[in-house]
Amino acid sequence: MSDLKLTPTLVAMLERIEQHSGALLMLAVTASGGGEYGKLNKLRGAGYVVKCDHPSVTEGAWPAEALAITEAGRTALANHRAELAERKGRRSSNDKRVIFRRDGERYIAYLGDDRSLREISQSERIGFVIRTDNGSWNYVDTTMAHSGYAKTRERAGQLLRRRFERMVREGAI
Repeated sequence: MSDLKLTPTLVAMLERIEQHSGALLMLAVTASGGGEYGKLNKLRGAGYVVKCDHPSVTEGAWPAEALAITEAGRTALANHRAELAERKGRRSSNDKRVIFRRDGERYIAYLGDDRSLREISQSERIGFVIRTDNGSWNYVDTTMAHSGYAKTRERAGQLLRRRFERMVREGAI
């Protein structure tokens, strides 16, 4: 089997061909390619798509070709969908959510799991967010070295979490 990486556009093309009962008419591109034609060539090279006979190809004034998804293409698409479903359903044991605790005008952001707020220690604090006059949320990390603005408190928490995890990976914390 081919080890072609199915990008979102390649997946969309395979799904489009699969939705049309396995055969889809595409205009033949005679110029240097174009984005879609190059992607079709990748799918053909991997053995996921083949040309097939279709009576309306020769009837029209436009040169067209009929494409069909192969069994390898169906398998690759099924594997891709299974990987997506597995990633969505899987949560890591160290996957913690952002929890907010109000402190006057601001909300302190913590990384926590299903424990109660009383059990969360100060070492799990990742920053704080505060509502600005224009309605957005200003967030600042624990090192006071990074801040920014977000539309919602939850998005500010996500950005703080991403910043915290990157700092941990880089060894800054």
